[in-house]
Amino acid sequence: MTIAGYNTHITRVEFVDQAGDDVIAGFRAPAVGATILRAAFISDATFDADGSNHYTVSILDGGADGTGTTSIGSFGGASVDTVADTANELTMTSDSVDGSDWIMVKYDETGAVAPGNIVVCIEWTAGGT
Repeated sequence: MTIAGYNTHITRVEFVDQAGDDVIAGFRAPAVGATILRAAFISDATFDADGSNHYTVSILDGGADGTGTTSIGSFGGASVDTVADTANELTMTSDSVDGSDWIMVKYDETGAVAPGNIVVCIEWTAGGT
């Protein structure tokens, strides 16, 4: 019998009525590191993006002190629309996080954006899967 898959966690980060760029700490990886299984967000407002007005939600590897800015996954950008109350899966470019590194969630907007309330959920497991 294996315990793989039983040590999953879900971390939730909220951007309440977001009105500008922001970075919020999600969680600190345990000493054995972490593997991000998936990340998604839901907004309570529909938004039609264009080249001048858009936003992106990203997962960052903040490093040991939380100041790192390496993006390991994101969703959004020019011409990427969101529908209210619908999950938006972030495209992960890396799923592995070093032990004791901080996982940060970044909201970045360009132009006139009204995303409403955004809830980001990160599903992860300690160590490997």
